[in-house]
Amino acid sequence: MSTVIAETSPAALPYDVLEQQTPSPNPAEIVFQAGLGYIVSACVNVAIKLNIPDLIGDGVVDIKKLARMAGSNEDYLFRVLRVLESHQIVSRPMRRAFQLTAAGQLLRRGVSGSLASAVEWIADPLHLTLYSNLRHSIETGETTFDAVYKQPFFEWASHPENAAEAAVFNNAMTGISEMCIPAFLDAYPFGSFGKIVDVGGGHGALLRAILKEHANVRGTLAEMAALLDAANAAIVKDGLADRCEATACNFFDSVPVDGDLYFMKHIIHDWADEPALQVLRNIRAVIPADGKLVLAEAVLDDSSAPHFGKFIDIEMIAFVGGKERTSEEFRELLSAAGFALQRIVSTKSPLSLVEAVPC
Repeated sequence: MSTVIAETSPAALPYDVLEQQTPSPNPAEIVFQAGLGYIVSACVNVAIKLNIPDLIGDGVVDIKKLARMAGSNEDYLFRVLRVLESHQIVSRPMRRAFQLTAAGQLLRRGVSGSLASAVEWIADPLHLTLYSNLRHSIETGETTFDAVYKQPFFEWASHPENAAEAAVFNNAMTGISEMCIPAFLDAYPFGSFGKIVDVGGGHGALLRAILKEHANVRGTLAEMAALLDAANAAIVKDGLADRCEATACNFFDSVPVDGDLYFMKHIIHDWADEPALQVLRNIRAVIPADGKLVLAEAVLDDSSAPHFGKFIDIEMIAFVGGKERTSEEFRELLSAAGFALQRIVSTKSPLSLVEAVPC
């Protein structure tokens, strides 16, 4: 288990030392950087929509054959793939034939560690509309989506006419969860708890994975009522109905009692400090004195190193009004809610595990 103690945060190191310590980007970081660039973003989105990574697979495919399989214009597709080549998504072992790089393999659907759904959302054309209005948000402090669509993103996504875009978003969130689950299980001792309450855990993919690995642990999934039928079906399918329940929850009002570990993945980053504090205080009101709180979040530092969280931080401005936070910002936020930051556990994913205890 790889552990980073908050007291030795990179933020305490000199800037030039941080730059010297910056590791080489791994394939996931390359993919996220590619997905968040303007023209590159559009090319990535087109490639995913046309299933180009899956059509190439593990092989080398001539552009003429690839265009025919994808139902595309050969010349235009070649030019798109040439952009992706310059960003290390594909390579050309022959002048008119392409293969996937290690990063490109992550854009195949259904493979271990796939980022296809996540990057399809990140590079979705909806973003172009929002980012063309980003200046308004920077000048006024208003969430871009609210300004453009006159309603919050999650409300907009609930309307039937926006179901297709909502599906792209939901698939992305599921894909990120699937990528992170093995990393979380490897990095943190979930088996040392008697009952875990997963607050805002969707269909409970992470909680179910924990319970399947640790037969001594019980769990409660706390989610909005609309997701309970699907969550309960997944719990039953996994044979966990005797140790796991799904219950309706609005975490701004209250959270379930009786957990000794309260867990939230990528929830706090959706909210500015005041609403985030409300959620954390609701957990503080029910957590036992010896309980623990774990937040799975991107934890920013002050170095120049690339980190997908620095880009997702701008996504928060554009979509929901939340923010990514540094270790010190987490410390201050948790303290205001009645928690003490104990440590930050790094994982083999873009997210870290922020561990806190009531104080």
